Amino acid sequence: MTKVRHYKQDAYEQALAFRKRGFTYNEIAKICDVSVSTLSNWLAHEPFSKKIATDNAEKATLQNTKRLALINKARNTERKGQYAEVVRLAEIEYKNYRTSQLFIAGLMLYVSEGDNQNERLIRMANSRTDLHRIFIRFLTTYLGVQKSSIRFWLLLYPDLDEVTCMKHWCKKTGLNAGQFYKNQVITGRSTKRTLHFGVGNTIIGSTLLKKKLMRWIELATKELEK
Repeated sequence: MTKVRHYKQDAYEQALAFRKRGFTYNEIAKICDVSVSTLSNWLAHEPFSKKIATDNAEKATLQNTKRLALINKARNTERKGQYAEVVRLAEIEYKNYRTSQLFIAGLMLYVSEGDNQNERLIRMANSRTDLHRIFIRFLTTYLGVQKSSIRFWLLLYPDLDEVTCMKHWCKKTGLNAGQFYKNQVITGRSTKRTLHFGVGNTIIGSTLLKKKLMRWIELATKELEK
């Protein structure tokens, strides 16, 4: 057994007792009013202390796993509540918006040209700048999107100049060059000019807004099918 100076003998014996009960160094340090480094000098050589350290690490891992599971469960419950609320609001808003030409035009544009697969992304792709202008107006008017938060990218053929095309789309849509990202050039195809300025993609990332948009489309489709 390690020799301990007399004035710390009581703390040493308490430390041993608490360690055998599975307490951590940090817990024992607070109880016995000694430093963690001192506890390490006293206890690190003890075989039982090494096993307790391993057991405590396993318990901590298990507790963290359980804690994360509870956090994720709470977040999922919160998200479900948010999704239900946004759908409820969409149904109320639809009744007020359904007679607007711009509203219906935006919905139908998305039905024909939008990404219906990605649950977190609103993306409309088309080579016509006027359709993008209409869709951007729809986004800002009915979904409350700030124009500055809209992102845009171009799909280009190899014969097209990227800078020239970006300038064209900026002028026609009212977006600025800083809102463009991930422009892509088609490879492995004919360089014959088929589109003068490429295909534009108007993008907003928002799960809640996507759910609202898709609910509007669902309601409009049902109404038009009657």
